Amino acid sequence: MAITVTNPAVGKFGFFANGITANASGTEELVAAPAAGLNIYVDHLTISSDAAITISIGEGESVPGTPDTTLLGPVPFAVNQSIQWNFLNGGMKLTAAKSLVVDASGAGNINVFVSGRIN
Repeated sequence: MAITVTNPAVGKFGFFANGITANASGTEELVAAPAAGLNIYVDHLTISSDAAITISIGEGESVPGTPDTTLLGPVPFAVNQSIQWNFLNGGMKLTAAKSLVVDASGAGNINVFVSGRIN
């Protein structure tokens, strides 16, 4: 299932990505992989779900439908639940040249909002 990602304007630097999908069970890309030698740093993450499913945040998707590495989760969600993380101490650093992805255990409308930077 496809994800719709919008990128609201950022005031000074970094990125915002807002992803909405009805089914992330096949792994969906939230932020594209940066160039070689650059890393994605996630500073804030909010996930909302209208279904009782588990959701994982990961990096990369070398094998279609599967995150290369799961960074958070799987996190169990109740119906109509939201969870938010603020990553202190410099953010959650992904492996260089890896994309930020989301994966879910089944169908359900989810929204993932992430802010961060590429360095």
